[in-house]
Amino acid sequence: MMIRVLSRQFGSMNNKTMAGLLMSLGLALAFSGICPAAGVPAAAQGSQPKATRAEYDAYQTAAAEKNPQQKIKLFDDFMAKYPNTEYLAFVYNEYWQAYAALKQWTKVIEYLDKLLVLREVNSGARLEYYYRRAATFDYAYNAKSPDLAPAATKARESALEGLKALNAFEKPQQATEEQWGTFKKQYTIQFYNTAASASYYLKDYSAVVENYGKALALDPNQPGDDYRMGVADLALSPPRAVAGFWALARAIDLKIPDADKITKFLRDKVSEYQGLAPGCEGLVDAQVQDLLTQAQSTSEPPTGFTIPSATDLAKVRETEIPGLIAQLRAGGDKGKLAWLAVCNGDFPEAFLAKTYEINAANTAAIEVKVAIGTTEEDLNASTGPDTTLKITAQPEAARLSKDDTFRFAGKMTGYSASPFQLTFDNVKINPEDIPAEKGKAAPKKPGKKPAAKL
Repeated sequence: MMIRVLSRQFGSMNNKTMAGLLMSLGLALAFSGICPAAGVPAAAQGSQPKATRAEYDAYQTAAAEKNPQQKIKLFDDFMAKYPNTEYLAFVYNEYWQAYAALKQWTKVIEYLDKLLVLREVNSGARLEYYYRRAATFDYAYNAKSPDLAPAATKARESALEGLKALNAFEKPQQATEEQWGTFKKQYTIQFYNTAASASYYLKDYSAVVENYGKALALDPNQPGDDYRMGVADLALSPPRAVAGFWALARAIDLKIPDADKITKFLRDKVSEYQGLAPGCEGLVDAQVQDLLTQAQSTSEPPTGFTIPSATDLAKVRETEIPGLIAQLRAGGDKGKLAWLAVCNGDFPEAFLAKTYEINAANTAAIEVKVAIGTTEEDLNASTGPDTTLKITAQPEAARLSKDDTFRFAGKMTGYSASPFQLTFDNVKINPEDIPAEKGKAAPKKPGKKPAAKL
């Protein structure tokens, strides 16, 4: 499925950013002025230790270990020996960083969760752990994870709790407004992205759209968010089709990975949405290209922007022929809409035509240039051809001459608004309107034809 094309990059960070995040120790802690000395338990910072010297030395030995696998083994031994240690928060902090170095992301989340339930963790540290947990989720889980549903449910709950913690956290005095604003924006976006990503895995598409929408309002240049929001828009019942198409176009314009595959996905979705006749694929391509061009300049569709649905086009086809031709002649948006509706459509004998030019050198492929209308008045008002008729199975049509008028049926296969031109293939001329062979009676001339529908 297309959703898996971009793997776990959505709602998260690239590896370089992730590594930088995990190596920086507690932005929130630093702002709060409560970050303890690196690797030193609380008991060694002035409080009366309850631990023995042996416990303290064992902790220090494990904390000083540089090899993450060896560090984990030392702390496993430490916890087995001192299960009630007062250094628990610092032990868990060492664990998640060691597992992060090994890219064992589910273990990172496990120990961040252990930290979040400790009462002694202060508000600054708690906020930081919420953030790190949110940033790790898309690395730890994917669509094939066996425990995805409970993990995604927990991830969303934790991200929303992180938002509450962030909103309740006061700006530290030593932080400037600009620093604090940048910090809050970064954390808020991550919490929204994780809530949206988790909702995506839970197939809660309304929540996906809501949370990605909030993240994009803060930073509109997030192609992964746009992509997943677009897919979610289309998965809603009923779908938010135009919003979904726009979001996908934004993702492509922002150079999302696998943009060519997502462009095809977008094109297929637009084609499915409109249900155009076979052979009209070029009209979908033109609409997608216009969509991509417009989406470059704004994150939201402009007022009045729309892409007609199959239902919209069906209503146009109910228009009587004179009104339909008037729409095509008008060009602009009306003409485009009418052409989408009738492209490669088979028309009954609803038109009158006046011959201007005929090429019958090959009677198996006769081409006649005519003016079309629905009444004799239309034909009399014409001054030149505006339609090309291609006749492949009626050799007797070669007997037509300039200024002959006739009725015809056919498939409308070409349209130009300026200058107005139509093309019909598989044309069948009413046999009564074809001049008789020499020596035979002349056919009746067509009279006024009542308006018809496609």
